[in-house]
Amino acid sequence: MSIESLFPQTVFHLLGIPVKDSVLQAFLIVLVLGAFAIITSRQYRVWGPRPWQLVVEYLVETVENLVRDTSGRSLPQVIPFLTTMITFIAVGNILGIFPLLQAPTRDLNTTIALSLVALGSWVYFGVQSRGIGGYARSFIEPVALMLPLNLLGFFSRVLSMTLRLFGNIIAAETISAVLFALVPVLGPLPLTILGLLTSVLQALVFTVLTFVFIVDAMGQEEELAETTANTT
Repeated sequence: MSIESLFPQTVFHLLGIPVKDSVLQAFLIVLVLGAFAIITSRQYRVWGPRPWQLVVEYLVETVENLVRDTSGRSLPQVIPFLTTMITFIAVGNILGIFPLLQAPTRDLNTTIALSLVALGSWVYFGVQSRGIGGYARSFIEPVALMLPLNLLGFFSRVLSMTLRLFGNIIAAETISAVLFALVPVLGPLPLTILGLLTSVLQALVFTVLTFVFIVDAMGQEEELAETTANTT
């Protein structure tokens, strides 16, 4: 593995726009996970579940416990989104461990896209829980003068999450490439184990941060109860 291969490479041009290998790998993950979801949903069994079903159920239960432990609420509406997010990022990060493949998250454009998806989820669940007016008012609390600072804090989350995921992945792959070049015989095994742990950990961190900001957008239970009472 060379240092140059760590950075996205142009595979071909589409209508004059360069298409990077990271884009193709991201679409490959989407297609594989989408096909897996379609096929396995038709083979789901209540009795005598297959090994893949146990893995999926364990993942969903882990996300449910994470949501409950973090917020003190079940919030079933966010489970599919968070499960999809942590799966996509984890699989994308793990790709960088295998020969001839690189993690799409080593591309800053990919991490920006993921952060924008996270931003969209904050707005979506915030509006769903508070309504458009209630969610918009959250940016001028406690006083209207806080609007610029609240907006700055809102968008700084996107920048922070983008750079955190990108920086950790590119740093891990750079260290792996250097150590593999120095110790090509003994290096692969411990680096593979370390890469697996780092990949899953970074996916978990990104997903947890996304959920924490979703809870913040949705407001406290008291606020939700007041909103519901006003609408009824």
